[in-house]
Amino acid sequence: MLAIRIICTVGSVVLPVIAAASSREKAPDQVRMNDGTELHGLILQNTSEMVVIETENGEARLPKEYVSRIDDAPNGEAVFANLVGKDELPSWRSVVHDLRTHDRIRLFEQIPPTSIDNGLLRHIPYLSFRANETAELNIYGNPDNPVAIEVGLYGSKGPDARTLRLFRELLAGHLHTREQIRALYRLSPRERDARAGRLAFRLIRPDDADGYGGTWVVVYRPESIERARISRRAYQEITRPFGEVNNPDGSLRAEKTEENQNWLERTMGRFNGGDPELRGFYRDKNGVFRVLTSDG
Repeated sequence: MLAIRIICTVGSVVLPVIAAASSREKAPDQVRMNDGTELHGLILQNTSEMVVIETENGEARLPKEYVSRIDDAPNGEAVFANLVGKDELPSWRSVVHDLRTHDRIRLFEQIPPTSIDNGLLRHIPYLSFRANETAELNIYGNPDNPVAIEVGLYGSKGPDARTLRLFRELLAGHLHTREQIRALYRLSPRERDARAGRLAFRLIRPDDADGYGGTWVVVYRPESIERARISRRAYQEITRPFGEVNNPDGSLRAEKTEENQNWLERTMGRFNGGDPELRGFYRDKNGVFRVLTSDG
């Protein structure tokens, strides 16, 4: 999981996201203790003194002196895969995991969601993650049962063919039917909306009112979109103005990093009573997966 104490508000209900993995999901990491006990879950932090692993029963903090073995991919490939119906969208963990294991993703971190006041996705609470410098993943509504998933890239020229292919591959891997995949791949500047069953697809361009300088590929559930909207006032409390997070070109404002991280922690702490412990991940110069924690 990418964050233990992220919040998402749907309607008037505050949803914690999420303390424990579902039993239907596969745990990507394994820790074996000196007495033979094995813990399965997601390793959140691995230091010289402590391993922190989240299991389906909650977070376990394990002193290294009691740990005999750590395996961060016991099955060869770590997968978080919810069992979802053909007209549903995957949980955020499933999508985030795809990015965690993709070689082109060097940096992936949670950022404050910026206010969307126009278009299809206006006033729907969402979790926002920045990938590398200007790519973004947004999960709308209840993160375990989203109403929309969006991937995009800032820049007036839009993504090149290789990046657009990556976006489509990311989304296509979570679709269930050939009809849905065909609809996704039909999207183009000439055909910007498509539908397959109860799922719909949209291409948003940088100069659209809801483009905010980026090109976005969205898969969503039309029947659930309206129910996911909240009041403007409630929405403003859990989002930030675009200019407080991003430069005009969509890159993150480096001088606002600490301020925006503090905003995330205050917002989450207000609902959950604590700070998030994990903000994302990056790959070091050797390509090794590392976590980003709130304490740096």
